[in-house]
Amino acid sequence: MSLRFGLFRVAIAFCIIPALLAAADPGAAKKEGAVVWYSTMETKDINVTANEFMRTHPGITVQFLRLGSSQLPARVITEQRGGKFNVDVVSGDFLQVNQLVQAGAFDSYRITGSDKFIKGTVDPKGYWTNLYQNTTVIAWNPQRLAADHLKPPTSYADFAKPEWKGKFGFDIGAVNWYMGMLQQNKSGGADLAKRIADNAPVKTTGHTQTITSLETGEFDATPTAYGYMAFQEKHAGKAVDFTNPTPVFLTLTPIALAKNAPHPNAARIFIDWITSRDGQTFLIKHGGGQVSSRTDVDNNSAVFDPKHPFILIDAPDPAQYNALEEQFRTLLGLPG
Repeated sequence: MSLRFGLFRVAIAFCIIPALLAAADPGAAKKEGAVVWYSTMETKDINVTANEFMRTHPGITVQFLRLGSSQLPARVITEQRGGKFNVDVVSGDFLQVNQLVQAGAFDSYRITGSDKFIKGTVDPKGYWTNLYQNTTVIAWNPQRLAADHLKPPTSYADFAKPEWKGKFGFDIGAVNWYMGMLQQNKSGGADLAKRIADNAPVKTTGHTQTITSLETGEFDATPTAYGYMAFQEKHAGKAVDFTNPTPVFLTLTPIALAKNAPHPNAARIFIDWITSRDGQTFLIKHGGGQVSSRTDVDNNSAVFDPKHPFILIDAPDPAQYNALEEQFRTLLGLPG
């Protein structure tokens, strides 16, 4: 059950190009022989996924480049403005992908089976389809909780309570968490976020460091963990447990067809495969354990249960995002 479905705000003109919307030609794709993929996925997950595609699509080689979220837009925009159309397929954080949409970096392509996706996870103008989504969960270290005589937190409001002062970690890059707080409660979300930020959190950088610091006992709990990471660490026997708050925040990671792709047929076949039921099932089981937006794919219910209330985090335009990021950094007492 969704409380609100986020849609990307696109500020560029849209023109349907039939050749781009048509199905790819498998014969032409094999002649192209390759697909170039820029992605923010972890390198090991990209490699596993690329190998599965090449196994099931002999004759097409996947060449990939792993980039950080902040690196992705600059790389694509710089190349394209310089007349170098090197990349075929781009996938990354919803904020960076939205920036590229507005820069005109993608061609429209409607995937096969787009009607199988959760509402709001396929761009109505065809510029992107969600590759996977991350859930933000509340995670804790059971050993630290026992030592500090604390109960597991069940809501974000718990982190504003006096007993939690200085005992929880907070990712200073979790702007998406702040955006979720504002979407969830327009009148009180900002105030609750401020009270949490004023409760002396231990500041971390990035979701991976947050989970690592949690399991090594640097703090008791965190409201800014990604669900799939918490699940993986818990089932690896690490000192981590977690719960999905109500509602749970969902952050999209879309995939798109690059403008003037050098291997357009191979690119569309790759996008169709990785967003298909088979491709999404593989990604969930072997490519990092992320969450699929397809309604016909069985996600790990401990990480994402579509019956549990959720919010799709909106992607603001660059100016709005800069303002939100400034608010968030001010909240945490960070330099601008």
